[in-house]
Amino acid sequence: MDGKNLKRFLNVDYGVIGRTVSTRHEPNTSSEFHFWLSKQNDSDLAPIEIGNIVAAYADSGEDITFGLVTEMRSYSDVDSFIADFLSHNFGDATIEVPTDISEIVVVTCSVMRNVSNKTKPVERSRVYFPSALGIQYAYGILDQEGNNVFSGAPIPLGVFENGDGTVAPISVDEDFLVGPEGAHLNVSGISGLASKTSAIEFVIKSLVTHSGKEKGIAVVMFNVKSRDLLYIDQPNDRLEKDDWSRKVYEMLQIPPRPFSNARFFAPADPKNRPDGTQSLRSLKVEPFEWDLQMIYPDIPSLFHSMDWDDKMEGVWFTIQERIEGKLITYFQMLTWIKKLVKDASTKGQQWIYGNHIATWNKMHSHLQRFPHTYWGLITTAGKGRDIPWGDLKRNSIFVIDIQMLSDKGQRLVFGRAVRTISRRLENGEIDLDAVVVFVDELNKFAPAGTVRSPLKNRLIEITARGRSLGLVLFGAEQFASSVDKEIVENCSTRLFGRTESNELRTPTYSAFSDEIKTKITMLPQGALLIKFAKFPQPIFIRFPYPPCLPGDRYEAI
Repeated sequence: MDGKNLKRFLNVDYGVIGRTVSTRHEPNTSSEFHFWLSKQNDSDLAPIEIGNIVAAYADSGEDITFGLVTEMRSYSDVDSFIADFLSHNFGDATIEVPTDISEIVVVTCSVMRNVSNKTKPVERSRVYFPSALGIQYAYGILDQEGNNVFSGAPIPLGVFENGDGTVAPISVDEDFLVGPEGAHLNVSGISGLASKTSAIEFVIKSLVTHSGKEKGIAVVMFNVKSRDLLYIDQPNDRLEKDDWSRKVYEMLQIPPRPFSNARFFAPADPKNRPDGTQSLRSLKVEPFEWDLQMIYPDIPSLFHSMDWDDKMEGVWFTIQERIEGKLITYFQMLTWIKKLVKDASTKGQQWIYGNHIATWNKMHSHLQRFPHTYWGLITTAGKGRDIPWGDLKRNSIFVIDIQMLSDKGQRLVFGRAVRTISRRLENGEIDLDAVVVFVDELNKFAPAGTVRSPLKNRLIEITARGRSLGLVLFGAEQFASSVDKEIVENCSTRLFGRTESNELRTPTYSAFSDEIKTKITMLPQGALLIKFAKFPQPIFIRFPYPPCLPGDRYEAI
């Protein structure tokens, strides 16, 4: 490609912002290069900062190397701090020294890619800001002609704003977001500042918009905090008033409308039958609760590990045979066990069906407690109502509200839903390419550490091999280090919002430079760092207001 065509990748109108430099002690390498900033308008330096993208245009005119700004250092010819102090009349900070002090800013960049596709150090080059095409080419989104190179549909996650004001849409490959090549998304950041829920809502809106013609995708969201997701079917008044957000929606070709096809489900409220629910949503919510025939396969998982042993398993095996044979309701099961124990005690028998009467008593005590522990989830009499998983169709949105349940109840609903969706996908009962499951506070369900649980094992299995079934996990948490390492690292797309410095010291963030980490601690709402499997370097983006109303604003508008 000749020099004239190469300049399509550069913001030539802005002009040269510096020159690459390689010194004896700090040489340029195939993975890193340095350049000094030139002065603009005889005094000002180019408006560049950590996270910007630059393009080194070789003096030969035959190559361009793109780099991510990872470090900036200022050098002067002042010998020491005390020398500068003395030159200001022994410490008078109001004095401007009349003599010129030589001062330069040196920028260090991580190499992203070059037009020649060669692995080599940067030549002597002039440095420019890249054009929008250059930015997208640097991240492997477009080829040299500006065509999409993804195997799947491009899914926009936001826009990148460079130091010169150039704005470029940033998309990820659908095949690496929801499979089959890769899958799963994780977002972390400080609660209330990182906009995790808003980011996920925007990503899902982008996904269902741009995947509609290519793949059949449905989304299941779990509302675990307050009213976060309870009004995603209502328009966002802030979006309607924000010009920048509306321009981004137009640029990314995403309709700024709420999820009109969303359905909401919540555990039944036993005190408010027949249609009462344990939900803070004031609009329509569909209740669900499980009878014995629905819940009995899950009952062993309701026990604490210390309460479940071989003896209890033996008793449960006998009960399960009875359930599959004759017992219909939970109340009938309790009555049957109570009668067995009473008859054995009356006859002075210590063993019932080969198990000691004390174990039967212990089993009865736990089973009697579960309807109260899992309030609203287990009905002791009558027929249950499950979430209608068979209704999941292309672009369906299910919101399952579990925020009023205990941690145990939340884990039960989430685990049972994940297992049911997996089974239906595997058996071909759901005619979809993928089902995206989104849950906040992922650390509740798969905490870091060596302790395993059936649910945690299941989530690890999903992130490792779920894409082959079409089951995709979108998770969010305050601290990525609080979630099992295997789950986080198996996510091909990771988003980082504003994060505390202590968290940034953990191994999860070891790939980022200190300057990148510093910027993460200061990110404003609506800004994220993206690390995507196919991107050569991470990238800072901004995303607009989500298309749907935040739950806490429903009664405020």
